[in-house]
Amino acid sequence: MKSVFKTALLSCLLLAPAFLSAKTFEGTVKMTMSGSRGETHHISYSIKESLIRTEISGNEGMSAAAIIDTKKQMITVLMPAQSMYMTMPMKQTMDKVSSGKVPRDTALENTGITKQILGYECTKYLAKGRDGTTEIWATTELGSFMGLGGGMQGPMGRSKPKPAWEQAIADKDFFPLLVIGHGKRKNKFTLTTTSVERQSLSDSLFEAPEGYRKFDMGAMMQGMGSKMFGQ
Repeated sequence: MKSVFKTALLSCLLLAPAFLSAKTFEGTVKMTMSGSRGETHHISYSIKESLIRTEISGNEGMSAAAIIDTKKQMITVLMPAQSMYMTMPMKQTMDKVSSGKVPRDTALENTGITKQILGYECTKYLAKGRDGTTEIWATTELGSFMGLGGGMQGPMGRSKPKPAWEQAIADKDFFPLLVIGHGKRKNKFTLTTTSVERQSLSDSLFEAPEGYRKFDMGAMMQGMGSKMFGQ
């Protein structure tokens, strides 16, 4: 469960910049992601110009947050349980979950069917591949989607490629408000947007809270090395 939670957090870091093309949007978008094993994650995005704050909570009371500054090209990961934060270059993080090319067996079909979701006009797309069919309801009113599936298991974990349906819509100028995976057991999931709230946000929301200490991965690794060699 913890590895799934960490993967979801890093996945959300990829999703957040999707809203930047919607230059007039400022506010909070909330979503719920449910998997085939009963796991549920509640996701919140607070967006202001080039700043994004991503928060996620899981079934077992776990929570985490991250702040993206696209002007400085930096990501700040908040660790509430330890009252700490860590920073990393945005490009380095994105490169680890690079989507690559769309699998040849994946096709994106525009059904032409539309409906309103939370007041936004959405079109139904079907991403069909060897792992099954994914139903995607997307709007052109919230910017381009950057991805939600690929992610790392943690700061020192392995990266995962994006699933085929995300790669299929990576270059499209729309954002999915509802996604339903109808594939095999491990690929079944539902991503639901529960609210889109336009509101003015404080700059302080996009800063590490007062009292948080910076986590230095390099110093930690150096300390571990010293202990191993008896220094």
